[in-house]
Amino acid sequence: MKQGILWRLGWVLVLAGLAACGTGASPAAPVAETVTPAASPSPSPIPTAMPTPTPSPTPPALPTPVPTVSLGFLVDGGTVTPTATLPLLAIPTPYPDPKALPSRVIPEPFGVNIHFTRPDPGEMNLMAAGGFRFVRMDLFWHLIERERGRYDFSEYDALVSTMEAHGMRIVFILDYGNDLYGGGGAAHYSEEGQAAFARFAATAARRYRTHGIIWEIWNEPNLDKFWHAPPDPVEYAKLAATVVQAIRRVDPTAWIVGPATAGFPWDYIAALADQGVLNRLDAVTVHPYRFDKPESAWEDYVRLRGILDRASPDRKIPIISGEWGYATVAAGPTEEQQAQYLTRQWLFHLASDVDLSIWYDWRNDGADPQDMEHNFGIVTEDLAPKAAYHAARTLISTLDGYSFRRRIPLESAADYLLLFRRDGVAALAAWTSGDPHVVTLPVRCDAVDLVEMSGETHTIAITDGQLPLTFENGPRYVHLCPTETHARVALWGPAEAIQLLDADGAGRVLIDVDNPFHETLQGEIEVWSGGQRVGTSWVQARPGQISKISVPVAVAAAPGQVVPATVVFITPDSLPLQTGAVWLHVIR
Repeated sequence: MKQGILWRLGWVLVLAGLAACGTGASPAAPVAETVTPAASPSPSPIPTAMPTPTPSPTPPALPTPVPTVSLGFLVDGGTVTPTATLPLLAIPTPYPDPKALPSRVIPEPFGVNIHFTRPDPGEMNLMAAGGFRFVRMDLFWHLIERERGRYDFSEYDALVSTMEAHGMRIVFILDYGNDLYGGGGAAHYSEEGQAAFARFAATAARRYRTHGIIWEIWNEPNLDKFWHAPPDPVEYAKLAATVVQAIRRVDPTAWIVGPATAGFPWDYIAALADQGVLNRLDAVTVHPYRFDKPESAWEDYVRLRGILDRASPDRKIPIISGEWGYATVAAGPTEEQQAQYLTRQWLFHLASDVDLSIWYDWRNDGADPQDMEHNFGIVTEDLAPKAAYHAARTLISTLDGYSFRRRIPLESAADYLLLFRRDGVAALAAWTSGDPHVVTLPVRCDAVDLVEMSGETHTIAITDGQLPLTFENGPRYVHLCPTETHARVALWGPAEAIQLLDADGAGRVLIDVDNPFHETLQGEIEVWSGGQRVGTSWVQARPGQISKISVPVAVAAAPGQVVPATVVFITPDSLPLQTGAVWLHVIR
């Protein structure tokens, strides 16, 4: 009863906060954002009145996986004090095949969490029609190894076969304990249990090594309810190192990720970086749950990127959002708001260097409108599609095959305009996290096709090259007319949205230019920040090639600051929409 009261009070505060507008930038300043650089990025304040969902991590008696969700970001984890120092092992960590990670071509980076090994009748047809390319699912140790040294993967064999038949890949979570090795859920704390868990992981990796599985080591180990002991990054690092080594022996090319933290527990993540475990993973997974709007996570991703790049200076560790959703619980987000948040989350991730976004959850886990855990799904318990399902399907079908190019900065930081490209054709996704309003865009078409978040389509006539577009809280999609002008507008983009500079504020901004034409493409790239030009470079992209343009920049910022900037591509014929937003992170 107490939790229900706190939940409702929490949502009253959240909904009041969501009514606020974003701040706008000065029209004269060609900057990407209006965010004031912070000396040390930190997550937005989170209400503390929200209860944590209560799915039990105790292994069930039947092979029906329990939900992995836990809103641990609401719990103050305090300062993490490692109990020991992990010696670095001589583990070969080959650079994995980049093709194993989804590209930023829709629908490759999108998926959902599931809780089944055998779907209900009609469930897979519904899921496949949504266009999702990934599912994330527990691989329970205790269900597979019921006798020491004997493994029964039959339930999971069925799941792998089903997903492959529908063109979906799996993120398998290697998780939880096994009473065969003592300690219940904390078997991984003993030397014998840890070795047995690593053998289980290696056996699974060997069995499915040709099936494109991504292996995730544990789920939310920074919470005692899932770690089954007081969270300890050193103990997790020891387990992860053992599992990585075991999997690499049977499949050197396997994709191994973790730690799947609840929220962004900075002390815990920093301790893992100090232990060297993050550099042994092929990608780092986080669960960015929050009450606030999805775009509020940008600062967390910038801070995480800084930690990862310091931990791994020789390669860029990808970031995966492995679990994040909003529940349509009573007094919480409506189904319409859930649909807005899902699509905005996925699109925002494309513009924030997040390589895979997995929504929690595919299906409601019950029918109680007061129970948060029962209402995360984008379909109901009886498989009736909610508004979020239709919104996800619209996003994927409308932008199917389009690759993300860049975010085009607008006057207000609350406005998002994302540019996509497919075979020389350009499309836009537009929304605002503030109040709906009209933005006029320069478009060289007689008319454009506009697709609403719901899937409804309109044709809008263009007058004098100006498109008045209403930016709403749900994304809207604009297909630009297939002209050479728009093909040229969409052929370039920042290599990464978050670009790191040295501690003295000097560095380079990298721009990818894909020239599909038969003539050399020429122009100039300028980088602006704080109303000043901080870098420039001449562009000469050869025909039929992808060029990487390196623009030297220098900003007056202290170590740890995040500086918003705008990239401008200047061409002789002054094409429209030739800007891109980046963040310059001056590393500590």
